[in-house]
Amino acid sequence: MRSVDPQLERLYQQARVSTTQQNHRPGQYVTLPAGCGFGGGRTEPGNYANTSHNAALIDEVLADRAVQLVAGFIDAAIQTTFPKLHAFLTNLLEKILADNPRIKKMFNSCCYGACHFNLHSACTDNHEDYFNILFAMCCAFCIGNFDHTRGGHIIAWDLGVVTEFPPGTAVCLPSAWVTHANVPIASHERRSSIAFFTSSGLARWYQNGYMSDREFQERATSRQLHIWREARSKLWESGLEMLLHEE
Repeated sequence: MRSVDPQLERLYQQARVSTTQQNHRPGQYVTLPAGCGFGGGRTEPGNYANTSHNAALIDEVLADRAVQLVAGFIDAAIQTTFPKLHAFLTNLLEKILADNPRIKKMFNSCCYGACHFNLHSACTDNHEDYFNILFAMCCAFCIGNFDHTRGGHIIAWDLGVVTEFPPGTAVCLPSAWVTHANVPIASHERRSSIAFFTSSGLARWYQNGYMSDREFQERATSRQLHIWREARSKLWESGLEMLLHEE
């Protein structure tokens, strides 16, 4: 998996990025999206937008065997640890892709619908990824050349956890509601990561019968709206059930 590092560093060196791709809510580092989502003004699910120049570079990274192996490793970790969640995410992505053939699949074997390539000096400030599925575990794989005993640690403030995060390892956490961050690395060091996630908008689109919340509420009967609101109010219970691993 060491060959992932030069792939991400090449992406960092060759990408043409805007100010918002370098200075954003999670921190000050270059980040580029891949995969699909729904929200932010879209009328239907689709692939995250990149310039044609950056899209070609990202496609090269996604085609790399080592990067695909990382995605497979992440998928296996979720399937082993959270099998119900894995089944939910896998089914959701399959349904979204089947409904819209224009969406490009990101990885050959991975339950997540999207990822962010966080490049070169990727250490986040305190934040929550509130556009992700609330109850889902998001996974981050990090790589680079840094002293993991002095920097790069993952901090999960709400859980009271701080742990080392060495290159070549992955961390899973419910990033939509747990405030998290990284300990900064030294200025001469390099750290990149691939953050795997699924947009909550995709789940809403599918559960609404392939339509937005607004369209569903406009078209639904009073009984359908009652059932819909009841299900939303108990979403945390459904999500908790997916995190249980029954032997």
